[in-house]
Amino acid sequence: MLLLSLGAAFGALNYWYLEAQVKAQYAQSQAAWTAELKGLIKHSVDRLQRFSIVIASLGNLSDRLKSYGGTIQSTELERKFSSVRYELDVERIVIFDKQGAIRWNWAPDRSSAVSMQSMMDAIAHAKQSEQPGAVLDCQLQCGLNVVMPLLADGEHVGFIGMSQRITDLVMEFSTATGVDIGILVPASTERTQQVFPGWGLYTAALTHASLLKPFIEDLSERYTLLEDIPADVWLRWKDNFYVFHVVPLNHIISGVKGYLVFIFDVTEDMVALKTINRNSLLLIIGSLLLAEVFLFLLLRKPLQRLSHLAQTLPLVARGTYAQAYQAFDSLGRFPKKQDEIDLLYETSIGLTRQIEESQLALAADRDFIQGILDSVQVMILTQTRDGRLHMVNRYMSEMLGRPSEHLKKNLFVDLLEGNEGKEQYQSNQIHLFSSSLHRLEHEGSIIDANGELRHIIWIHTFLGSMYQDDAVVLSVGMDATDRIVAENRSRWLAHHDPLTGLANRLRFHEELERSFADAVRSGNSSALLLLDLDYFKTINDNSGHAAGDALLVILANELRARARKSDLIARLGGDEFAVLMPTTGQVGAETFATSLNERLKERKFQFGNKEYRISASIGIALLPQHGQDVEELMVNVDTAMYEAKKNGKGRWCLYFSDQESILNKNVVKAR
Repeated sequence: MLLLSLGAAFGALNYWYLEAQVKAQYAQSQAAWTAELKGLIKHSVDRLQRFSIVIASLGNLSDRLKSYGGTIQSTELERKFSSVRYELDVERIVIFDKQGAIRWNWAPDRSSAVSMQSMMDAIAHAKQSEQPGAVLDCQLQCGLNVVMPLLADGEHVGFIGMSQRITDLVMEFSTATGVDIGILVPASTERTQQVFPGWGLYTAALTHASLLKPFIEDLSERYTLLEDIPADVWLRWKDNFYVFHVVPLNHIISGVKGYLVFIFDVTEDMVALKTINRNSLLLIIGSLLLAEVFLFLLLRKPLQRLSHLAQTLPLVARGTYAQAYQAFDSLGRFPKKQDEIDLLYETSIGLTRQIEESQLALAADRDFIQGILDSVQVMILTQTRDGRLHMVNRYMSEMLGRPSEHLKKNLFVDLLEGNEGKEQYQSNQIHLFSSSLHRLEHEGSIIDANGELRHIIWIHTFLGSMYQDDAVVLSVGMDATDRIVAENRSRWLAHHDPLTGLANRLRFHEELERSFADAVRSGNSSALLLLDLDYFKTINDNSGHAAGDALLVILANELRARARKSDLIARLGGDEFAVLMPTTGQVGAETFATSLNERLKERKFQFGNKEYRISASIGIALLPQHGQDVEELMVNVDTAMYEAKKNGKGRWCLYFSDQESILNKNVVKAR
């Protein structure tokens, strides 16, 4: 293809060069034709001017016109001018007086028409410049008009005008040069024949008019102006090619309107150029075909082996190694005398074995890694440089309830809920993705497939990549929701009773010690109430533990309803409850105990088809008045509680600091 392209380019350049040479020759010929025709017309003008001087001298025209009204004998002048006229090819001789009136008009053919307007224009020019005038007139018939002033004794007495038809001159020039010539001049309003409407011109003279006039008519339709026709382009007309050269007539004779056109048939040159170009291309193509045949014979077997190798290698790319080995062995090799293709075969077989082994190893590693990614109970994903998801494992897809294809291209930050984890990630994202921070750990929450909030611990590690779409950060998310809930539950159970939700004995003692220390330090009194349900054992034995648990929950709710936010309510075990009321004195504690028992008295406990009355025995102690320490205080309040239970159901008792008697403040007897 390269040789064919070079051959075609060489042929095209050769054709272009030959065409350029031929066109350059025609351009030189056109300039020569213009100069030669201009010289011929100038020679004709000079000849007519000299002939005018001879005629004026032979006819003594100056003396005859000197006196106004002088007569000129036509017969005598015709006899003198006849022989000279035929030798010089003069169409008409006209003698004017100095006012421009015609005094004598002679022509061999009286019917030949000559436009006097062009003569009068030449006379006007001669009068003004006192020099001979020449005009090319193509209105009636194309002729060259020359006017010479006549002088007598230095006085202007008249003019002599001569006309010569230029048609013969054009025909002689065309015959001598072999080029067709046409004269196109502006059309008058009276003329309708041979007019080209697009240009407003008509053919005053044209060689081979029957052949060339349709060609010029076609050009008038193709080009708006005559000057637009390029002189260096070979114009096609039917089966021939022509060069069309336009020269304004005022370049030949000043003041003349119209155009002189040279038309040259270059068909033979075009055919010769095409023949040369065709022969060159045929020679090039023939040489290339011979070279191709030789190369085909020379390279046939190596090309067959290369083609076989090219057909076999795709089997390796598809992973069909058994077929590839069989194809490699199907074409015999020459181990004794190896060439480059033999080496290529051996190298291909070796590479195939290496690729097969690598593929098996990679497949095993890939399956192992994919199995880990799919089975591990953590969320694993990779992010591109702009923070979009590149890959997600199956656990994350199942956690979010969205296919991995839908998660890809989403921003990682859009998965996070809440501002704390999101702000921490965004504030360090630039450093992480620019490798200035290789590891980032933060906590952030997401919404799982069930719409629940899951607390995730995220660990981001920078991987590095050169491309925008590649993964640059590995992110691992561990679901810590259950652990956090369990930890919170464990912490809560460590200080609370699981049945009632109240504080347990451990927390109660911690708060009691803190309140006791505050009371000792500040001197402000606080109250401690110890409660025991009166009928709990009976209810528990008759209706079961479920009834006992329900009763405990009722008492816990009643205590919550009456306690302040600052009060601490605790279940110490079984049916024993305690209420710690900071900054509360005796009156406040007694009021609380009275109100509670009245409420319990009004409320009946029904479980199943049985109904029970409920009440509580309450012991009251003040701190720090009723004990030197917490242990002594608990002993004293327990004593007060048992004293209340001993004196009847639904009572409260206040411990006395002298420990000698217990005053029963509540006189309400249990039903």
